[in-house]
Amino acid sequence: MNKKDNQQKEASTAYRTPSQMPYPVFVVCPPMYVDTKIKNNIWMKTNKGKDVEIDKEQFMGEWLRFYQLLASNSYVLSLPAKRGLQDQTYVNCFVYLPHIKDRDIIVLSNFTAEGRAGEEVVAGDMLSKLGYKCIKAPFKFEGEPELKYLRDDIYFGGYGFRSDARTHSWIEKTFHCRVIKIKEHDEFCYHLDCNLFVLNDQNVMCCTSAVDKSAVKEIEKVANVFPVTKEDCYEDICNIVRVGDLIICASGIQFMKSTDPLYNLQKKKNEKLQKIANGLGLEVIFLQMDENAKSGAATSCLVGTLNRDY
Repeated sequence: MNKKDNQQKEASTAYRTPSQMPYPVFVVCPPMYVDTKIKNNIWMKTNKGKDVEIDKEQFMGEWLRFYQLLASNSYVLSLPAKRGLQDQTYVNCFVYLPHIKDRDIIVLSNFTAEGRAGEEVVAGDMLSKLGYKCIKAPFKFEGEPELKYLRDDIYFGGYGFRSDARTHSWIEKTFHCRVIKIKEHDEFCYHLDCNLFVLNDQNVMCCTSAVDKSAVKEIEKVANVFPVTKEDCYEDICNIVRVGDLIICASGIQFMKSTDPLYNLQKKKNEKLQKIANGLGLEVIFLQMDENAKSGAATSCLVGTLNRDY
């Protein structure tokens, strides 16, 4: 084989970035420095007025089980954990724009929440070295939880509590795409991923009662909508992760008694999610993820997506 043939072979097998790999790619961050000292969301502030300390050993065990399941079905990159960033394991410091095919663009978060600034610096440094062009949002914006990709050049953008609608307008203009803007009204659902989950390129789950009717109509123009209730959202029905044909959802129902006040809510949510997923040929796996709930977080908070292979 001559030099030219070698160069052509290398070009045909090389990936510009991990996003060109033909399978799901995620970014995670181990919970080495996770803490609840800075109470920067409503779930932490309303926990019966008590300080809830995270069991870090338990958290690491739950996180590792999640990581092992994720990594068995995808390629997973890990951010270096940095001391002082208590919420870094909740990876909402960036969003990847998959509709751009000739280059790999990352929009870095411009955090509203106290104690989170700096996470985007760590992520931007690693992703830049991997070949991504990283651009910090010019207005308040909290990453992938606020910008969900559907297909083609269509996104759903949440705003109201943590992100500014001007960020979505800037993304539309700068990167030539369409962002269906969805205002958040419930302070307990302060990111879009609390109210909406993209099941695949044609179907979404959405809490239609928590979204303006005009926004629901816009969503229905581009996707089939499976409505879920506010109670379902409080039990994290939309805060889930899809990897291939699997959906990973947090639920500790197997360790609950039927008399537990949350048992029926969890049972109802789990059954609804299974029915929707099974109808689309997807399998749901439930994992106990109790410790991240003490930070007001759920399963979807633990990943950043670089390639979602439907």
